[in-house]
Amino acid sequence: MNLINDFCLAVGILKGVQVLVVDNDRDSRDLYAFLLEDLSANVITAGSIKEALEILSWFTPNIIVSEIRFLGESVYTLLNTLDAMEANNGKHIPIIVTSTSIRGTCDQIPDIEFEEYLLKPFDLDEFVSMIVNQVQKKVTENFCTELLVTN
Repeated sequence: MNLINDFCLAVGILKGVQVLVVDNDRDSRDLYAFLLEDLSANVITAGSIKEALEILSWFTPNIIVSEIRFLGESVYTLLNTLDAMEANNGKHIPIIVTSTSIRGTCDQIPDIEFEEYLLKPFDLDEFVSMIVNQVQKKVTENFCTELLVTN
């Protein structure tokens, strides 16, 4: 795993970006939250699909980062909820899925729609780059606002 290099000078690049991290591995959740919060994102974490669904009742993220495998729970429940939310309000929430297993990856689960897939362990710069690309409009709006305020 490569430590952050390219984005270490990009403090504030994710300012105003709301991220929901769903992972049953505490170390992964904490790492992602620490990294993204250091880049000024507002991060909420969940250790299960059930907890993520509870959070989605009061928190609307700009992006979700989720492990694909959960013991006794199905990621489909989360994805179906996101589909229903999109149908109700027309707002698509991009999702980046992660996994520690090559078996049962996205090729074998064709019904899951997501924007990006990362096999753990992954390069943190690539991770941040994926998030920035998925929420580019929000990042650009915040950057332009900062320019106007500072000039």
